[in-house]
Amino acid sequence: MNKVLLVDDEMYFRKGLRNLINWEDCGFKVVGEAANGEDALKMIHDLNPDLVITDIRMPVLDGIGLIKQAIEIEGIQTKYIVISGYSDFKYAQQALRYGVHDFVLKPIEQDEIEQTLRVLSKTLNEEKKLQEQRLEDQVKIVFHHLLSGEVEEYDSKDLLKLLSLGNPSEFFYLMVEVNGVYESSKIRQVKSTLADVIRNVCERKERICIQEISNGVLGVLITSNHLSRFQMSLKKLITWVRKELTNRIPKNFTFYVGEGVSSLSLLKDSYETVEKVQQHKYANNEDGLLFFEKIVDKPITFAELDETVYHPLIEQIEEESTSMILHSIDVLFQSLVSKKLSQTAVLATLTSFIQNVHKIITKMGGDPSSLQSYRVIFYLQNYPLTITQIKELIIGFVVECKDEISNLRKQTANGEVHKIKQYIDLHYHENISLKTIASKFFMNPVYLGQLFKKTYGIYFKDYLLQVRINEAKKQLRQSEKRIYEIAESVGFNNTDYFVTIFGKLEKITPSEYRNKLINHRKVIKK
Repeated sequence: MNKVLLVDDEMYFRKGLRNLINWEDCGFKVVGEAANGEDALKMIHDLNPDLVITDIRMPVLDGIGLIKQAIEIEGIQTKYIVISGYSDFKYAQQALRYGVHDFVLKPIEQDEIEQTLRVLSKTLNEEKKLQEQRLEDQVKIVFHHLLSGEVEEYDSKDLLKLLSLGNPSEFFYLMVEVNGVYESSKIRQVKSTLADVIRNVCERKERICIQEISNGVLGVLITSNHLSRFQMSLKKLITWVRKELTNRIPKNFTFYVGEGVSSLSLLKDSYETVEKVQQHKYANNEDGLLFFEKIVDKPITFAELDETVYHPLIEQIEEESTSMILHSIDVLFQSLVSKKLSQTAVLATLTSFIQNVHKIITKMGGDPSSLQSYRVIFYLQNYPLTITQIKELIIGFVVECKDEISNLRKQTANGEVHKIKQYIDLHYHENISLKTIASKFFMNPVYLGQLFKKTYGIYFKDYLLQVRINEAKKQLRQSEKRIYEIAESVGFNNTDYFVTIFGKLEKITPSEYRNKLINHRKVIKK
């Protein structure tokens, strides 16, 4: 609601005006009354109203004098509606000179004044919104300059005044990560809720400085004023804020608290300590709260793990050893944590592992970018995640890559088995076998036999014999070759074996097959 102050030397008129208008419906709330301009000026200072409705003629200081002094001398920017019982052009002219919103004659018409108030309320709200946005943009720029150390152009008092921080003695930079959240709308919700939570421990006029630093990461300015209101320690305050935030938004948060500094211009130093604390996220994070003073001396390793730590896992992905894959992932993540790796080292190790798996898929003719989990590196590098969330992403990535490698291998094998069939069709007359062909195509003979049967529904040996017998039948029909000559030409070294196989498949001997054809031709000629 916009705040309005009523100023008139007639008490009954003020009360009547207060009761006549549906203020709330018009977007206003009456915050005070004054009987003259001098009292009104003091109340304007104290109440900071958005609108002053004042009579022209009053004792001590009249309406025009009030407006003139407030604007020209005090520099107070507010809206005015002037009420007068006299249709005096001189008063109206003076009012307009000072930018008065409206000049209303008594007696007041309810509908008329309420319409005026509704229009003014809309204008005020739009101006406030624009002003707040401009101030937010300015604060954002100042906040950025503070974190980068570019504060030479700012005076300390001006900074405190701009940020409405009062006069605190100590400043802390707080970083809040919203783990595993990728939607910007969710981050905005967290930002708004976090501001509300912190506002509960602030003086009402103190600005809440929260900035979106990157995806899912918020930066917050905490001052000693936040601690003094409820006599809290820094740890108690941050613990309470985190609990309240989690109760309102059930997400996983990580809080990093920097070292305190004595001046706002030194906020960069506090920010830099937070960046150091961030590196301990996976190595020394017990409860999602990391304070610089508690973490600074704890051990941490910045070198990524050697590739040998995840080689067994890559082998199991290629071998489709599902039962062992999850165990190896557990071992890998235990190593990442137990060796006290920094956040940078953890992400570098996992990125290297992912890239190695992608290389395997590429070499097999696949396209890693077609995988749903292809963006896992993007998520790792650009969004805050807990170690558990990272592990879940890696498990999903590994399972999908294992299936993709299996499919690529099948596709490759299917291509090879068709080539093998073509090879048999062309070289059936040679001394070939499952073993010799498997060797030629660099495949395991047992696997080749199973793949051939699965693909064509017939065993390799039976297919080879069928091709040879079909060619023998063709030669029996089209040539005068002797039986042993035909047997040799289609790949049989033993004529008796050829005759046995021929009879088994065709239920007739080669000679009977040929004689049957000869007799059939004679019948046709007759």
